[in-house]
Amino acid sequence: MASAWTRIHQELSLPPGPLTFEMIERATKEIDGERDDLDWKRILPKKPEVGFWSEFAKDVAAMANARGGLLVYGVRNDRNIDGVNPDEVATEHLYKWLRAHTQPFVGGVDMYLLQSTDRTKTVLVVDVPASPMAPHFVLGTSSRDKEQQAFAVPARFTDHTTWLSEHEIERAYRDRFARQEDAGKALDRHIAETREVVLGEGDRTAAWLIVVSRPSRPLPLLVPDPQRHEAAAAMSGALSTAAKLRGDFGGTSPMREALTGSARVGLRRWTDGNFLTLAGPPAGRLAMVELHHDGTVVYAVDVSSLAYRAKAPVGLQVPVEVQIVQNGICDAVALAHETARTRHLNSSFDLLATIVRDSDSHQEGLTRRFPGFIAVLERRRGVFEVPKEGRCPVAMRQTPYELAPRAGIADLLAAAQSLASGLINQFGIELHLT
Repeated sequence: MASAWTRIHQELSLPPGPLTFEMIERATKEIDGERDDLDWKRILPKKPEVGFWSEFAKDVAAMANARGGLLVYGVRNDRNIDGVNPDEVATEHLYKWLRAHTQPFVGGVDMYLLQSTDRTKTVLVVDVPASPMAPHFVLGTSSRDKEQQAFAVPARFTDHTTWLSEHEIERAYRDRFARQEDAGKALDRHIAETREVVLGEGDRTAAWLIVVSRPSRPLPLLVPDPQRHEAAAAMSGALSTAAKLRGDFGGTSPMREALTGSARVGLRRWTDGNFLTLAGPPAGRLAMVELHHDGTVVYAVDVSSLAYRAKAPVGLQVPVEVQIVQNGICDAVALAHETARTRHLNSSFDLLATIVRDSDSHQEGLTRRFPGFIAVLERRRGVFEVPKEGRCPVAMRQTPYELAPRAGIADLLAAAQSLASGLINQFGIELHLT
């Protein structure tokens, strides 16, 4: 998938957005030399010969093993653009060579043609993301030993490709496993930090829905921090997107009632909501949104307050309003999507949803073991009932989901339904749709 922020954008001081032929043309004149994430190529990749490396696979793997970048075909060493013949560009063959000559396969590579305004010149751009599966080996065969494959690990360094030594390969594997472990830990860490904030500063008797989303692939170092107007645009866009998702759920958006319309600065993040404000306790339920500079989105909302005020028949259990869980998850999924769209992020997103409570009981009669959460359904305005088939879990399991990049409404709805079902089913009831 085409990156919206590349070395060319950075060197030319351009905002994130699609790459154009005019930008390539400017880059050939204004960027002196090559970079580890920008490589000019004069001619199209050739079909690999028996007994030789696939140069194309080597170049792609080298960038994937570093921090990703662009291969631009049709540009001479002196930076003059000769272009390529678009009729000779067969991207299906290029992908086939990648599959045959790299291990593991380098995913996420995007290939596209850019043409000059007068249609006289065309370049092929191969956009290679930094790979979470690095190191990638390139494979070669010989006509004598067809079943035997030699392999090596290339990597881009400054303006050339080098080959990793044994200890560098070992370190690359350790880095891969550490990234995979850190991804899960990062989500758990955000859940824990948000839990501490909302339960420490909010209504300690309430249950809270917390949803965290995070790019599966770390943002490139070149990506600038989001500005206030970008955060505001993401939140505003999320309200519209969430409204489309709630068509299957019904009800209103907790986020719409909580947002102030003016994002506030935080610790490497933008925040909004009616939580921790100077105006004092709000009349409605508490909610909080955080858009972190690294692409992480945190959403938290109190899912008990209306049931408490309506004196729902919950006994000593902590009520969880099913409708608010569903609508809150729609808000959170929409926020993840709109944050990616506004900031031109091309990564998939890992989402994690859970429901938490205060570890210390503050309700009368709860001096012993926590009696559990209890699901409540709002049958009509301010009137709640407890499903007879329900159960009262003492602890809620976290529900994960992976959201594809540039997901459509159907994909977003599937994510919302999966997360909502994962939480609501723990009460022994099915997802409640209108």
